[in-house]
Amino acid sequence: MVGGGVTASAPWWAAGSVVALWVLRETWTAFLAHRKERTETDANVDLIKGLSERIGFLEQRVTAQDERLQAEMQMRLKAQEDASALRIRVRQLESTLRGLGAVIPPEDPVVSA
Repeated sequence: MVGGGVTASAPWWAAGSVVALWVLRETWTAFLAHRKERTETDANVDLIKGLSERIGFLEQRVTAQDERLQAEMQMRLKAQEDASALRIRVRQLESTLRGLGAVIPPEDPVVSA
């Protein structure tokens, strides 16, 4: 033994081995924890990327649907305007024909609805 007054029962290399094993275990644990955190981070990044793409796709669908609805409303408005103009024209023509002496039967309320 080194230093004649030391009365240690374990040799110095055994204590060094225990310290070395402890350092190795702590290093390995830290390495595995870092790998796990990195894997979780990558998974979270992939999840956020996928959700962002899905949101973008849904925004495009909503925009396209809004455009189709707007076009449909414009077509319906135009159809209503055309129908109103045709009704006015028919009434004018009927009035002119009545003025000339023609007999025009009244509209059938069941069919015109």
